[in-house]
Amino acid sequence: MTTSPILRISTVGAWAAITALAHYTWLAPVAAPLEVGKTTVVRIGHGHKFPQSEEAINASQVDLFAIAPSGAKVKLEAAVDANAVTAPYAVKEAGLHRIAFVQDRGVTSRTPRGVKAGGRDKNPDATQAYRTLRTAVAYCGASGIAATGGKPLGLEIELTGEMSGGAWKLRLMKQGQPAADAPIEVFLAGAARAVAAGKTGPDGRLGYQAPAGAKGPALFFVSLKDPAPAGAKYDSAQYETSLYVTW
Repeated sequence: MTTSPILRISTVGAWAAITALAHYTWLAPVAAPLEVGKTTVVRIGHGHKFPQSEEAINASQVDLFAIAPSGAKVKLEAAVDANAVTAPYAVKEAGLHRIAFVQDRGVTSRTPRGVKAGGRDKNPDATQAYRTLRTAVAYCGASGIAATGGKPLGLEIELTGEMSGGAWKLRLMKQGQPAADAPIEVFLAGAARAVAAGKTGPDGRLGYQAPAGAKGPALFFVSLKDPAPAGAKYDSAQYETSLYVTW
């Protein structure tokens, strides 16, 4: 299996910035690192600039959970808190905790009467019909264990990463298969906007090394649009996924 070369970036300005209208959705702990025996708060943010959340997504659509170092899965209760969605998480184990959410927004149609729920079967006058799915993962270390990598959780679309040799080795999986030629963006701590990190190779992999002196947290983000499966009552599937890391 081949691995794409590591991209070395000397300055953030060396990459074309995304438009100011872009929105991101992410998951992150309010405070890191985690501490065993204490309850932390995890936050789902949404907006133009990580980590400042500008609005809360629909909490009723969110499946939010944590995977403890032992592999135990803990369901978290998502609730709207001002301009974000939050949940408490009781940290009981030392090691790497992987916290994740899935938001299946279902199928939506754009029609002359406005945006309506459902596909072309319910909205025959639709000019566009699409399914939207968001996922996000956060790597969180507890009790001195660094969050330098995690295994896939099996989400429909998911970014994983491992810090090695000072660089992050990323991999994008979609429906259990490597996703090739997918653009990945990165938000570095203190940056005004996200920049391009590169595109995944045939094996879904991308190596990324932050500029000299940069430190986490950072957010890797992917947005894809695919044709709908044969027979679907909508035209396209829109995917978003993000990975929160720190070092």
